Amino acid sequence: MAMVVLSLIVVLAASMIGSIQNIWKRTSARAEQFRAARQGLETVSARLTQATLNPYWVVTSTNGVPTRYERQSDLRFLALSGTAALVTSFAQPGSALFFQAPTGYSSSNATRLNAALNTWGYFVEYGPDTPYRPPFLATTNVPVNYRFRLIEFTDPSDTLQIFTYTSGSATYTGHDWYSSPLGVAANRRVLAENIVALVALPRLSSVEDSTGTALAPYYAYDSTSRSDPNSDPKLNPRHQLPPIVDLAVVTLDENSARRITWGITPPDFGASTSALFQQAVNMDADLETLRDNIEKKFKIPARVFRTSVAIPAARWSTEQTN
Repeated sequence: MAMVVLSLIVVLAASMIGSIQNIWKRTSARAEQFRAARQGLETVSARLTQATLNPYWVVTSTNGVPTRYERQSDLRFLALSGTAALVTSFAQPGSALFFQAPTGYSSSNATRLNAALNTWGYFVEYGPDTPYRPPFLATTNVPVNYRFRLIEFTDPSDTLQIFTYTSGSATYTGHDWYSSPLGVAANRRVLAENIVALVALPRLSSVEDSTGTALAPYYAYDSTSRSDPNSDPKLNPRHQLPPIVDLAVVTLDENSARRITWGITPPDFGASTSALFQQAVNMDADLETLRDNIEKKFKIPARVFRTSVAIPAARWSTEQTN
């Protein structure tokens, strides 16, 4: 009888230990994934604080007679949203950010160029992991891993293309300055996997705008013009940085993500997903809707991480009318 009881105790103890180990593994993996998501958000935030336009003033004239000063800049700050934010062929809710910062990264890993400018970009991409695999895995039979990923884009200082398009061309409003170098694989890297949405809302301080949506009511912001005709007509972002950018990411943990069937076409997170993040006034509700859609449809947890980033180089003014 003693042997039988002892055997039962050993079996129960082994079962409990196994269950505890499985719970610990799942919890640890989830914590690690969410830690990576937070770190990705912190990286975007830290880079945004370095954004600059380095504006200067020029005198405009009519028939040779000076009329007024106008702010100009050869640099750009761009926040895209909805279908305009696409950098792949698949629609995904959220935003894309592109701007310049004096970080001095060059195409040579061994060389830093002090405070030379770089173009930086952040967006969510869906696709295979093959473009981001190390060289020794390029020709192996490792299965292709399709996922949502938060991507960081850098245009190195020694190949920086922004001035190619903007120098001496005050009227340039195109997007070639980032879209061209974006096609170079070496300029892109994965910050975090399983980030299903990045949302960026440029705004004024609460003292200047209690609503938080007057500057970019539809999330869009372009430092070359009043790109959003629905914004407050008294505001003019021309050659100005937004004082604050609210950031949010929606993320899954890897163990939960594995329960979703991934393929060439991204999973459907719900019929209303494509309608999310269209109006800034609904940002809080849309974040919760996306999270709830994922949890209800796939029975997996999703997390939302948020922060607000103040851009020190912003010197906001509503006086410019050009």
